[in-house]
Amino acid sequence: MISYRKIFYATGAIFFVLAAAMAIPALADWSSSRNTSSCFVIGGIFCCFIGGLLFFSNQTQESIFLNLRERILTVLISWISVPILASIPLIISPLEISKADCFFEITSALTTTGATVVPDLKNFSEGFLLWRSMLQLLGGVGFITSCLYVFANFLAPISFERNNFSKNSDLPHQLKIILTAYLIAALTGSIMLTGSGISSVDSLCYSLDAISSGGVLISDVNYATASKITIWVLSTLMFVSGISATFIKNLTYNGFSAFKDRQFICYISIIAVCAAFLAAYIASFSDASILESLGTAVLAITSSVTTTGVTVPLPESFAAFTDAFIYALNFCGGCSGSCTGGIKIFRIMMIFLLIKSYLIRLVKTNAIYIPTYAGRKLDEIDVTGLLSYFSCYMIFVILTSLILTVSDLEFGKAFNAVITSINNNGPFFGLRRATMAEISELSSFAKIILTISMVVGRIEFISFFVVFIKPFWKK
Repeated sequence: MISYRKIFYATGAIFFVLAAAMAIPALADWSSSRNTSSCFVIGGIFCCFIGGLLFFSNQTQESIFLNLRERILTVLISWISVPILASIPLIISPLEISKADCFFEITSALTTTGATVVPDLKNFSEGFLLWRSMLQLLGGVGFITSCLYVFANFLAPISFERNNFSKNSDLPHQLKIILTAYLIAALTGSIMLTGSGISSVDSLCYSLDAISSGGVLISDVNYATASKITIWVLSTLMFVSGISATFIKNLTYNGFSAFKDRQFICYISIIAVCAAFLAAYIASFSDASILESLGTAVLAITSSVTTTGVTVPLPESFAAFTDAFIYALNFCGGCSGSCTGGIKIFRIMMIFLLIKSYLIRLVKTNAIYIPTYAGRKLDEIDVTGLLSYFSCYMIFVILTSLILTVSDLEFGKAFNAVITSINNNGPFFGLRRATMAEISELSSFAKIILTISMVVGRIEFISFFVVFIKPFWKK
């Protein structure tokens, strides 16, 4: 039986966290004598009011333990309501932005998509810049929390994570370790970026954006002339954003044995091989040195694989090929339980294992080959879960693309925009990321549809589609 009292209690607690987070950009604007600090104060008060109603009206003396269905509903309600409440400071701000644009901008940040409809983000106050970057970190870590809290004991595609996150009693401690690791990495990166000549506010925003795979879009950084420190710090932070939370936990408890994780090995191998290939290409068709070519290639590949979305200038020779190469990597995504979007490394590995298994059985009809992943056998449930994921993926993309054509957007463009929004690295209108001007020209209806696509892609479809089946609602 679903207890809505527990769900509203947990949701109220989340709203309190959101209200507390608004205090930081409010202080940033107040210290710089900006009148926009009142926007965050009003937004924080409203979040406290709504959170207080839900939290205290559903409080109980009993210990709160959410079952599987309650966890799923809590995650869904949170990912729908938090972007709305987080948009309040932007909606009531002096900036002339429509409500649809505000909702698109904030959802893009929370889902770590990184797309923007604001002509020049530098016109934002320090508080709004910081708020946008904080939301990307909250969204990235919040997604990890959702995965650990819901998916650790849910459905086959992520069942190999169960042994690592099966004890709910230990979950708060594990989340504390993960959050601490990300914050330390972000602050360290911010300090190093400040040392390379970037302002303290920009360096903090860059660092938060990169560690959450949300797109470094707050300024007009020229990556062709950026310092080597900037290039490598951002690349490192993006790389960390794509590492599994399981890996971070295992590194804390088990030390260097965590590096034996197959998913991590595959993740770093993809980046290394593709970066080496791209570096050779850049060195061949430009005047850049090998080291400069390698830095640019690592930044471009890491940004693509982790769905961060940083646009890195590359040589014009064979532009169509390089654009397609970078675009294809955007679908990859990082490890399971990371800040990144995309399909995720573990699903790609499972697909290749299943193909290998089929080919072996095709050649050796009497052979018995059972593919294994993360120390366990892949059974029929895993295969069904994997096929179900991709089926849901394509059904949602096609239907949403058809709906988007109502806004006079041609189907090919709509399809591309939806599929890259779902991967949280878009939208793309072709092989190149859509510009602010292109997104701004979309109708409010189209922006809302793409906003929904970002959220659905962020919660990985399963939590979205499972509420549409009867057994979910039965006692």
